[in-house]
Amino acid sequence: MEISAFAHKVDQLRRKRPSIPQRPQPRPKRQLAAIWFAAGVAVAAAVGYFFDSRQGGARRHMAYDKAMAGGRDLQRWSARKARHLRNKTAGTMAEIRGATESVESERTGGGQL
Repeated sequence: MEISAFAHKVDQLRRKRPSIPQRPQPRPKRQLAAIWFAAGVAVAAAVGYFFDSRQGGARRHMAYDKAMAGGRDLQRWSARKARHLRNKTAGTMAEIRGATESVESERTGGGQL
């Protein structure tokens, strides 16, 4: 009885049509045009902000200083993280060496005279 139920299920799966994934529908042209328009306005505003004749130089310099400070902060953070991981690895290796030395000393009799 179980074999026929199994054969029936196999037959059902064989007859089933494979599901074909549907392609995502493209965005409507108006929506795509609105996205491009908004992106163009944002780029134009950024260019106008940084290349202003009065304070553009100061703004560019401030942006440069912030980027450099962020780079230094990232460098300090990564150096601290690397030092921490190096110390953790050294501690783990010391524990492993200590454990193997104690096992070896137990095998040889502990170095007693």
